Amino acid sequence: MKTPEQLRKQAREKHLAGDTQAAIILLTEAISADPGNVQVALDMVQIFLDINELEQAENLFSKLGDKAQKSEIGLAISSQLKFKKIAQATIGLEALQVLLLKEPDNNQARFDLAICFIAQHDIEKALDLLFEIQQNDAQFREGAAREMIGMICNMLEKTNPEMSREYRRQLANLISQ
Repeated sequence: MKTPEQLRKQAREKHLAGDTQAAIILLTEAISADPGNVQVALDMVQIFLDINELEQAENLFSKLGDKAQKSEIGLAISSQLKFKKIAQATIGLEALQVLLLKEPDNNQARFDLAICFIAQHDIEKALDLLFEIQQNDAQFREGAAREMIGMICNMLEKTNPEMSREYRRQLANLISQ
């Protein structure tokens, strides 16, 4: 019989290979074997987020203790949940892209599209849009683009410090112009 850790690893491989259903089954098996294993629960929350099952992700995440929610992974998941909820409140990625083609100066659509990209883990596209807003209208929604760029840089700090530094440098250069 496999350990919960082996099941987690196998579930991750299945999920990354596109077999999410098998990953969920493996994680369910791991949770059954070790109901207190927070890492397995966090993995399950991440899969729910990846397949846009926000209610399930939120329900499971809310049942985890403070320690898990405030862990590095827990904080990343919390950020993803927030961005996915905000993205759901927009008209949607495709509709925003169409709107921007019709109204290329629409910074609200650009900002909402950036949020949708963040929710889909497409950080570079999101930052491109946010830098465009910052360059063309730094006062848009009282500096919302600058603030969002800073938040993203903070999120990237642990996972990709080089990218974080590069975007902070770009923002500093843009602000000082």
